[in-house]
Amino acid sequence: MQTVADLMITNLVTLKESDSLATAKALMSEKNIRNLPVIDDDGHCLGMLTQREYLKHAFYLVSQFGTQQLHKKEEQTPVRNAMNKDTLSIDPNMTLKTAAEFFIENKYGSLPVVENGKLVGILSPVDFVKLAHSML
Repeated sequence: MQTVADLMITNLVTLKESDSLATAKALMSEKNIRNLPVIDDDGHCLGMLTQREYLKHAFYLVSQFGTQQLHKKEEQTPVRNAMNKDTLSIDPNMTLKTAAEFFIENKYGSLPVVENGKLVGILSPVDFVKLAHSML
C-alpha cells in the first residue's frame, strides 16, 4: 500500500519566522507556490504561511498604512505575524487513501509531513492529480 512518503514533495521551499512578508511574497511568486512551511533552525515545523494568510495580512497593512507603504511594511513585517501556527500535519507512513480522504473532506491546500517533530515533506491535492495523470 502506498504511503504519503511515496508521493510527498521533499525538495522544500521553507521560511523562518523572522523572514519578512516581502521575502515570502517573492518566493511564492518565483517558485509559483501558494503554501510555505515555516521552520525553526532544527527543522521543526512551526506553521504555514499560505497565500490566503499572506493576502489577509497584506490587506490589513494596506488598510492601516495605504498602498504606497505596502512594500515597506511587508519588508518590516516578520512571517510570524501572518503565519498560521495552528497547522495540522501528517505522518509520512499514513496511507495515501487516508490522506486523500482528508483532502476530500477538508479544504486544505497542503499539509506539512512531519516525522519525529521535523518537517520531511509537503503533500497537496495537486500531488494526487499528478498521480492520477501518471496512471492514465
